[in-house]
Amino acid sequence: MGWFAGRRFWIVLLVVSLGVNGVLAGILAQRALTPAAPVQETGRYMPGSGGFNPRAFIAALPEDSQEAARVQLREGLRGMRPLFGEMMASRREMNRLLRAEEFDEAAMLAAMAQMRATRARLDASGEAIILDIVADLDPDTRRAALEAAYSPRRGPMFRRGGPRSEHRNGHHRPESQEGGEPRR
Repeated sequence: MGWFAGRRFWIVLLVVSLGVNGVLAGILAQRALTPAAPVQETGRYMPGSGGFNPRAFIAALPEDSQEAARVQLREGLRGMRPLFGEMMASRREMNRLLRAEEFDEAAMLAAMAQMRATRARLDASGEAIILDIVADLDPDTRRAALEAAYSPRRGPMFRRGGPRSEHRNGHHRPESQEGGEPRR
């Protein structure tokens, strides 16, 4: 043990160094393999960047079109339920394969391909619903609705149930601060 005791420091240092290098390599690989969200020159998010917010989309439509758009979205989502079921079944199959005693790579690859195909059909169905809603809108309204839907912002129009009551749970937020400016 005398030989090992003197070198323990260097072995520990080597292991720590390998760990740090592994973390850095993982971060670099994640950045290289994860596509950035598409951004317009103005810095706004664009369709295709993920994160579609149906509440913000509806709220940005003219008031006289909002109810019809809600109905179209609900009916479209009802029609997509079988695809959501397929997605859940694919996920369950993948979990089953991952927990199996022996890993079946071919079956896992097939399950992953099935999941991707179902996700693509879900995306296409959702896109068709949105295109149907925006087809008759003027360009400015269409642009505003889609920017709101893909915007990373948060606020009352983005929450389920709309704006929160000012007096909920006994908390009250004054409309303005001492300086008279609106509170944000």
